[in-house]
Amino acid sequence: MKNLIPGLLILLSQACFTQTNPSIQFTFLPDWGNTSLLQGKVQNTTLNDRGVAVYIFAEEAGGWWTKPFASNPVTPIQTDSTFTANIVTGGVDQFATKIIAFLIPLSFNPPILSGGDIPGELFSYPYAVSCRPHGDRTISWSGFDWIVKKSVGSSLMPLGPGPNIFNDNDSMVWVDNQGRLHLRIAKNGNDWHCSELICKTSQGYNRYRFEIGSRVDLLDPNIIVGIFTWDDCSQLAQPPVKYFREIDFEFSRWGDPNNDNSQYVIQPWNISCNIDRFNMNLTGIDHSVHLFDWRAESLTFQSEWGSNSHYWKFPNSTAIPAPANENVRINLHLLNGAPPSNYENAELILNSFILNTGKQEEITEDIKIFPNPAEQGCLIEILSDRVKDTEIDITDLQGKLVREIYLGKIHTGSTRISWDGMNEKGKSVQPGLYFICIRDKFQIKYFKIIKI
Repeated sequence: MKNLIPGLLILLSQACFTQTNPSIQFTFLPDWGNTSLLQGKVQNTTLNDRGVAVYIFAEEAGGWWTKPFASNPVTPIQTDSTFTANIVTGGVDQFATKIIAFLIPLSFNPPILSGGDIPGELFSYPYAVSCRPHGDRTISWSGFDWIVKKSVGSSLMPLGPGPNIFNDNDSMVWVDNQGRLHLRIAKNGNDWHCSELICKTSQGYNRYRFEIGSRVDLLDPNIIVGIFTWDDCSQLAQPPVKYFREIDFEFSRWGDPNNDNSQYVIQPWNISCNIDRFNMNLTGIDHSVHLFDWRAESLTFQSEWGSNSHYWKFPNSTAIPAPANENVRINLHLLNGAPPSNYENAELILNSFILNTGKQEEITEDIKIFPNPAEQGCLIEILSDRVKDTEIDITDLQGKLVREIYLGKIHTGSTRISWDGMNEKGKSVQPGLYFICIRDKFQIKYFKIIKI
């Protein structure tokens, strides 16, 4: 018996050190516009001295509100560790876009909210949070399901961006019999209505390709096309993410007809290295193609129209947003909600949205690198069945540019490009592992090269 006691003490000790932290999660979240009850579950906590404090955020109601009531701010936890909360108890509650629930001790009096922000003290407790798009109409386009944004209320409330009134009517957003997506800005009575789509799924690190089938270079200066990623819940994460994981294509002259009409942006836009502006002229062209390739170590953009193209690599790899709950959004809206300067309706057409994981390849049949390892430099041979614009860079293990070695056309057949082992300053690089990054029209390939 004596021999069993130390073993028992060890087991008790291990149990103490392997306890899991208390947690809370949603098991059923009502759809936007629905009046069903919120359901959830808690784990790894005592039940007789804990409760749940639930809050909802409705833009139409000016911020966060205690649920179910200010007079009843704590939802009880049942003996099976579940809870059920009524989050639609008045006003425009069913149109809330953010829902959060904190697992609190019953000795704590949760703050009563009737608009405004959530106090930071609440985030010291375990919590669950979910965000839902502002709309209830779903359309399918280009292989994905999309929510159509919708302003609500007896007098339609403007929403961001803008603010603008967003209309989900099928005369404002539709897919034609050729599979093309149409978004409109149109005058409705005394108001101008805009349109936006929100993809129902999150795609994270990926290559995102959009083909636009209309003249975005001819849009009124007060009109903005936005194609971007956005995470409504990012500021409620721990730690919070300030700028909503936003990566943008934007086409607008921002109120000035003399401005360039296109830009790539990593928010915040007011940091100079986070924005790249350029001009597209689509005369004689009915479409343009735009791509961003989002990786942990790099973020690149490219646009092509006719025989023209524009390329940009985000220079601050440490500021690349990390994925979480973001999704792709496409909108056609008005600058600060002002009407078009020409007072005419407008339309945006997108031919396709293509998602491609674009896995980094180290071995292909059409690209050879030799010698490898290399004492000094190496030769890169590209075998191609077509002419294509290509950029070749050398980067280090951190993704920092060592040297741009080629920017030009690859021709049919064999094209050879050499790297002499030097960096941008003309000095021989240190021995070690490097990457050769080869970009053509809409793909990026990486190859290891060892300098000895």
